[in-house]
Amino acid sequence: MPDIELLAKQAKAMLKTDKPEPKDAGSDSSSEKAKTEGEAKSKEVDEAKVIADAETKAKQDEEILSKKDEELKDDEKTRKAEMLKVKDAEDKKAEKSNVQKRFDELTAKIKDLEGDRDATKAEKAELADELTAIKKQLSLTPEDKSKEKIKSEMQSRNKKYVEEDKELPKEDKREMAKEELDEWLLEDYEGASEWLTRRSIRRIQEENHLKQSDVNDRRATEILEKQNKSAEKTYVKHPELDISKRLQELKAQGKSKEDIFKTLCDEVPKYKLASDIVKENPEKYMLAENGPELIVAELDKRLNPKKEVNEDVENIKKELAALKAENERLKGLDVGITSTRRAEPQGTLTELDKKREELALKVGLSPDRMKAAVKRRADKGYDG
Repeated sequence: MPDIELLAKQAKAMLKTDKPEPKDAGSDSSSEKAKTEGEAKSKEVDEAKVIADAETKAKQDEEILSKKDEELKDDEKTRKAEMLKVKDAEDKKAEKSNVQKRFDELTAKIKDLEGDRDATKAEKAELADELTAIKKQLSLTPEDKSKEKIKSEMQSRNKKYVEEDKELPKEDKREMAKEELDEWLLEDYEGASEWLTRRSIRRIQEENHLKQSDVNDRRATEILEKQNKSAEKTYVKHPELDISKRLQELKAQGKSKEDIFKTLCDEVPKYKLASDIVKENPEKYMLAENGPELIVAELDKRLNPKKEVNEDVENIKKELAALKAENERLKGLDVGITSTRRAEPQGTLTELDKKREELALKVGLSPDRMKAAVKRRADKGYDG
């Protein structure tokens, strides 16, 4: 959020001028005095205007940040994106600054301890270890951090397995203390070696699972960020699908996830329909970056089924009209010419007949009734 007081100070600093006093400053000329007073007042007006403009802009920025994207105009959306970009940069800078601050503190403490004869080696070593860890953290890439996280998790698991399995027979244990393993190797090398092979396979499987889980988590985070933007677009047409506020209210009431879901489905029919759509094909909607938009597209189809059917009927009617025109054109070519073509076998359906039957099924009319209607028109000379 913009700091109005800071903006005001910056505005004053921009307008501040330290001009040298003119040589004839001691003159009591009334015109010079009036001029000086006029300049002072003009300067005060300019300062007040700059400060007022800064305060107004700050308030506008606050309003923009508090609104949803669909409530903003194009220029306001651009301004919001600019502010959020600055905020992200500042957050990252602050996070790195905190780490750097601690780094500097430790460096200073270590120097102090080195000059302190009463300081123990343990105290110095503890600070040195923390300093080394921070140095490493500052240089780690996202991939490095992932590896460190998995390594730490594996070490933690192995320690837990040693404790949990200490009462089990050697061959049934997942992990065991090094002393116990060394003793087993001396007693039964073949049996211990077989166990080591099984342990290696289990460790590799668990580590691969953790790696895949970490990749999935990072990918899920990326997808979720893009889906949130996609969802914002759908709220423009269906604002009732934005259940975030109601969700927080129900959580505050201490309701379970099941109760919250049931309540939202009861209160917002469109939300229930959207949930049903997702259940039909979770992978299609939950893994797509524009999943919310895909859900709403399907939702619109189901909310307006007649519109879709009517469009299909209109398309078939156009095709029928084109076929009929082509049929009439071919009849015109046969006029006055003895046909050498063999008649189609009785009962064979022409393309026109097939389209008519298709249209009949679409509009809920019996194909037999359609044929009868066509025959009556033909008998009266209306249709071919």
